[in-house]
Amino acid sequence: MKKIFTIFIILIAASSAFSQLGAYLYMAQFDALNQGPYMECYLGVNGETLKYKKNEDGLLNAKLQILYLFKQDGAIKAFEKYELASPVWTDTTQMPANFTDVQRVAVPNGVYNFELIIKDLNDSTNAFKYTNILTVDMSGNQAISDIELVESYEQNNDISVINKNGYKILPYISNFYPQSKSKLNFYAEVYQKQNEKDVFLLQYFIRRAGEKNALPEYSRFKKTEAQSVSPILAGFDISELTTGNYELVLQLRDKTNQLKKEKVLFIQRINEKEVELTDTIEIPEGGMLALQMVKDANTMKDMVLSLYPILNQRELYQASNAVKSDDLEIMKAFFQKYWYSNSNEPETDWNIYKTNVDRVNASYSTQIKRGYETDRGRVFLKYGQPNDIIRSNHEPSTYPYEIWQYFALNNETNVKFVFYSTELVGEDYQLLHSTLNGEVNNPYWQRDLTKRNNTTPFNFNDTNGESQYGNRANDMYNR
Repeated sequence: MKKIFTIFIILIAASSAFSQLGAYLYMAQFDALNQGPYMECYLGVNGETLKYKKNEDGLLNAKLQILYLFKQDGAIKAFEKYELASPVWTDTTQMPANFTDVQRVAVPNGVYNFELIIKDLNDSTNAFKYTNILTVDMSGNQAISDIELVESYEQNNDISVINKNGYKILPYISNFYPQSKSKLNFYAEVYQKQNEKDVFLLQYFIRRAGEKNALPEYSRFKKTEAQSVSPILAGFDISELTTGNYELVLQLRDKTNQLKKEKVLFIQRINEKEVELTDTIEIPEGGMLALQMVKDANTMKDMVLSLYPILNQRELYQASNAVKSDDLEIMKAFFQKYWYSNSNEPETDWNIYKTNVDRVNASYSTQIKRGYETDRGRVFLKYGQPNDIIRSNHEPSTYPYEIWQYFALNNETNVKFVFYSTELVGEDYQLLHSTLNGEVNNPYWQRDLTKRNNTTPFNFNDTNGESQYGNRANDMYNR
């Protein structure tokens, strides 16, 4: 079955003041029914990363050129090109404001090579290009649009790019919900294209990432008679949603409760109420022996950072705060709290883990990264030693790569990880593909592995990659 990929959230750039152009892109596909599908593009721009010049009124503002491209086999099938002006900058004692833009681009059903090109018209050196593969699919008699996260909404019947079905909707251009956000609102549309309209049941809920079941307090149902377009504007109070990775799920079911369509959107939550370092954990007098001789904050920081591969989201937040404090005692407190919370024999288990940390540091460290910071180090520390490793550094048509195999892992069998290095020299291998649920899954991994000297047009329907002289990756992967 061909997998369908849709861009939901893309972090284009995270940049400091007046450096590389920074923006966020959020895209959702909808259907105009008689006119066909379209992509709604929500662009958030970091005002601090632009160059400002005086306009005709003597006020400072920035100007961008935006280009959305949707290509198939090198041919442009849809595009939108326009100029975007920032709000004027009147108070130079403060940083320029961020701003947003919304565009709709008609794009037929199909698989596309998508490009976004942004240029700062006041600075020819400040530009950004982003590419990805996406699928537009609004086919069938029943369909659900993508999920649009909502910052705010109000009833409004005006005709504009941010108005839908009687509502003016301002998009929320991120999948990250910090402590300051207590509401998660969203908008979607259900389409019924048959002449006879059926009754449908829409269930929407939040679940933990990687799990199947809804969180009971964050699950709702809506039963209604399907129309050509049935808008869904709903949400949850997430003030008590704890720190972690989650998925917002929309499921369309028929009158017999059979699942017909589903949309899933990854979201991340930080809730400081739940991540304070004041949790009460009984620690024996004297604490862990491993810490008694640690007198240096840098040594302690390295010990805390080495735990990152095995921490959950709440613990990562705690660890990050401890490291940022640069305080020896605070870092020691977190370290001990972690091991006494997660182990019956904290001293023994830390020493076992420390042995593995030393091992990955010796094997995978680079000039700028400790071994535990690399992809291979993270996977080794999180999942243990693989049952088999295949290495290839000298195939003429591929980048250097490794294939790791686990016979059984997290209730899954024959789990594989593919790492590769595009630098040709150096040892920082990046994770290219994995079959494990929750890890990077790239059906085009073989094509990416042979980009070293691959100049033929991209075939979106081919996930096996090109047959090239000396390329043994597919055989090694499937053996």
